[in-house]
Amino acid sequence: MSAKECNENKSQASDETSTDTTSELAEMRVAQNQVKVTYRASTRGFFEVIEIEGDSISFTNDYNLKEINTFAIPAEEKEEFNRLLSELDISELSELEPPSKTHQYDAAPAAFLKVTKGDEIFMTPSFDHGKPPKAINDIIEKILSIKSMFEKH
Repeated sequence: MSAKECNENKSQASDETSTDTTSELAEMRVAQNQVKVTYRASTRGFFEVIEIEGDSISFTNDYNLKEINTFAIPAEEKEEFNRLLSELDISELSELEPPSKTHQYDAAPAAFLKVTKGDEIFMTPSFDHGKPPKAINDIIEKILSIKSMFEKH
């Protein structure tokens, strides 16, 4: 085999590997874009819904869901959010125990986290807004942090 043939074979093998990696990354992006994460907290005097889907965040305090603000999430924030989401075992969300239950008698807004992936929905039991179960604390903080970037002060 000549050196030229060897280089052509290496180049072809490299192109195949590159194509495989590119398609895997594309599939991961498509999978992440099909995921919708919803955080909702409410009580008699308080209502908040925050949704992250694709590269955007939407939020409202309007009970009627008519005034919804939507913004593009900066790439570095989206990357960090996706990292936190990938570390979360969403199949176990329904089994999480809230650290406190003051939301059961209106002493705190009741909150939950819902992850919709395709046709599947994974949801936590309700917990106190501001005191999520430890397993989801970081992702809740990230959601609230991204929202605060776009709130009018």
